[in-house]
Amino acid sequence: MKNRKRWDSFLQEISNILFFWFFGVIFFFIYRCFFVGIFNQEIGVQLPMKEYLSTFLMGFRFDCTAVAYFMLIPLLCTLLFSYFNKFKLIKRIRQSFQILFVICSTLICLITLNFYKEFNDQFNDFLFLGLYDDLTAVFETIVQYYHPITNSLLLIGISAIGIAIFWYFERSNYIYTILKRIRTKTVRSILVIATIYLFVCCIRGTLTHPPVMRKWSSVSSNAFLNKTIINPYRSLKYAYEDFKTFEKIDGVNPFIKGTDWLYESDLVSEIIKKNAQGPLIDKPQHIFLVIMESYDAWPLMDAYSSFGLSNELNKIAKKGTHFYNFLPAHNSTFHAYSTITAGIPYNGINISKLATRTDPYVTSLFSQFKELGYTTKFYYGGFLSWQNVGPFSTHIGCDEIYSGAGQKKSSGTWGVEDEELFDLVFQNTKTDEYTFSVILTTSYHSPYSVDVDSKGFTYQNTDQFPDNMKEVYDGRMNLKELGHLWYGDYAIGKFLKQAENTYESSLFAFTGDHYGRRFINHTPNLYEQSAVPFILYGKDIPIDKKNTPGSHIDIAPTLIELIAPKDFEYYSFGTSLLLPNKNLGIAFEKTIDTDSLYFAPKDASIESINLTDFSTNLTSQFKYKEEQAKLLGLSWHYIIKGDSLHKEPQFTIQK
Repeated sequence: MKNRKRWDSFLQEISNILFFWFFGVIFFFIYRCFFVGIFNQEIGVQLPMKEYLSTFLMGFRFDCTAVAYFMLIPLLCTLLFSYFNKFKLIKRIRQSFQILFVICSTLICLITLNFYKEFNDQFNDFLFLGLYDDLTAVFETIVQYYHPITNSLLLIGISAIGIAIFWYFERSNYIYTILKRIRTKTVRSILVIATIYLFVCCIRGTLTHPPVMRKWSSVSSNAFLNKTIINPYRSLKYAYEDFKTFEKIDGVNPFIKGTDWLYESDLVSEIIKKNAQGPLIDKPQHIFLVIMESYDAWPLMDAYSSFGLSNELNKIAKKGTHFYNFLPAHNSTFHAYSTITAGIPYNGINISKLATRTDPYVTSLFSQFKELGYTTKFYYGGFLSWQNVGPFSTHIGCDEIYSGAGQKKSSGTWGVEDEELFDLVFQNTKTDEYTFSVILTTSYHSPYSVDVDSKGFTYQNTDQFPDNMKEVYDGRMNLKELGHLWYGDYAIGKFLKQAENTYESSLFAFTGDHYGRRFINHTPNLYEQSAVPFILYGKDIPIDKKNTPGSHIDIAPTLIELIAPKDFEYYSFGTSLLLPNKNLGIAFEKTIDTDSLYFAPKDASIESINLTDFSTNLTSQFKYKEEQAKLLGLSWHYIIKGDSLHKEPQFTIQK
């Protein structure tokens, strides 16, 4: 009788654990349905039902692994403590993990949806870059722009419903009634063994070998559906693993295995050393390199020109040289800034603080322009503590650093309005000196706090849009966001006009820091959600629209080759866009040539787009894998192990 009662209690717990599993996979199934439904416009085209079935089936496998981790301890406790009749303890442990699952899963799903809305991806390493950001500004942005009250109410409401379902089921005996029919010891043993076996299959996401893995998650031909497959918990795990992989300051090179670099020289500095071909223009007295916050290439495309969001930069592009096959370093402002100024292509390592503990890089744009006779300056709209950008800039050779934050007219979460930043530039640029200035703007950034209407933004409602833009606009960007894109362009126009009137001999360069993660509809193609502009303008700069491919790492050699005397020695991982043999632009996870753009994320299908007809393709073959690995691997080695390719690691910390 005692054994039967103990067996009945054991079956009751097993039935509750089974319900736990059913609840978990149904919870994530509903979440994925909402995910697809909320962002369904990103699907773009009508797909056959088998695409959705394969997506949800693979998603189910990832969901099983997530649910299994929450079931692990309750199941082990049930198996271990049932013999001692500790069912009250077993029940408390299981109920605790059920509550924990409901709250944590609701929270991570809500965060995922909000993260996707901003970054067009489930969790990635960008999530952890916030550790280097201005945390106050991050918090204020969340409060002002991401509806924390609404999300908190959803968290409370969904959690309460989930806990109530578990509480109700405690009194239901449906699964228990079925299991209770098992009477013989042999069948009981089979049940226990089957429970353990099925749990192992669940935690592996498969009944066979091998377990479910990220590299097999791209089962759909649709890029958006593939982004919905990986469970939020696994997505967070992968994001952290990627972050830690590249953030290591020792260990194995993640791009190139072994020490056979196939270079004649043993020194990175010798490999990347170049000699200038000779100046292409007269030496300008002032050089202004403007890195524009979230400024994409798409507003400059003919297809969207009638919107009038980039009229000023369009005018500049048509009077200068416009490189339109151009990629940012990656997806972060600091990655762009460090790649351009330090001359190190972003390879997964944030060097904002690491660089200040090493000898200054020979590739520094600031130090090399000092050799060319310029006083180097950096202007930033926000605080210099952000990403350690002030000390970082000083360490790599910048002579003078100016922050717009704290100015009397300062407004906005991330820094002063762009107009005020440019005023700061004029205040500190003397007409009788040679200056090289890098200007990093901040206004086109959530929570979008500039009063753009007072600046002259004309769209008050969508009815005022040009007819051809009404056809492609679906509300993905709201008027406030469109207004701030317009404002960044407006401030650029004012700056250029005043600079030309103030300084007789100047060279201007404009680029965006990264894709702005905003588009006028939900279906931007790979080019529209990747490229940024690079524009040169000034005396003797030819009027040209060039399809020469490049990326942020190519800006420094391009500027140096423009003005440096013949045979001037400089160091760069990039290649001048003005050289005739320039045929490839390399960035982190992306490359571009004259015909196509490739996106090759880790352990996923490679997406490519034809730059002539914008047709897309998914493949497992990456055309430029070797070239990208060679560049990023060499730069990784230089950062982490120093100049020598074959000696002991040269990473040293300055005392």
